[in-house]
Amino acid sequence: MQATQDDKRKEFTNALGRVVKKLRSQSKRSARSIAYEINLSKTTLLLTESGKLDPQMTTFCKLSEAFYIPPDQLLKMVYDELPKNWTIIE
Repeated sequence: MQATQDDKRKEFTNALGRVVKKLRSQSKRSARSIAYEINLSKTTLLLTESGKLDPQMTTFCKLSEAFYIPPDQLLKMVYDELPKNWTIIE
């Protein structure tokens, strides 16, 4: 059975959440301090970490800046979390 668009979106948001959580843990900073630094609600950050939120592009860019990496590097890290040859479309 093929994955639906909703399934694909969930896979992506879960991978993003794992990456953000890992980066935050490595930086040894709290969700509150990161959220404050990038002018984002702590709830938004934690929902992104848990894979329950598909952030807007501007939020994605803010997250990359919070960890001092360019957005394309963050995106690559997310794709590295996904299965090989994963695509958002079928």
